[in-house]
Amino acid sequence: MAHGQFEFQGRGGSYFWLLIWTSILNLITLGLFFPWAIVAKQKWIAQNTYIDRNRLVFKGTGIGFFGNYILIWFLTIITLGIYYPWGFCRIQRWVVNNTYFADEGDIEK
Repeated sequence: MAHGQFEFQGRGGSYFWLLIWTSILNLITLGLFFPWAIVAKQKWIAQNTYIDRNRLVFKGTGIGFFGNYILIWFLTIITLGIYYPWGFCRIQRWVVNNTYFADEGDIEK
């Protein structure tokens, strides 16, 4: 039995701009900006997603993800790529663990 109404209100133009500036910063920093790019993307997704008219908010930080990022890269390299599926799941787990329903103080006006 289905429950809840999910709604996504994101627009291509704002996502395109997000991709442009995060890609440029990733290139300039040789990939070190990636954790902050992930955070920017997840914040954009969350602020455009509603479940039963309740907006989501993403509260993760780039510095909070940086250690995981380095560990995933290290393990993926030393295992010749075998660790990648586990690394992907580690990233997804971190994203989900940092996504919440927005409170009044979380909503920008």
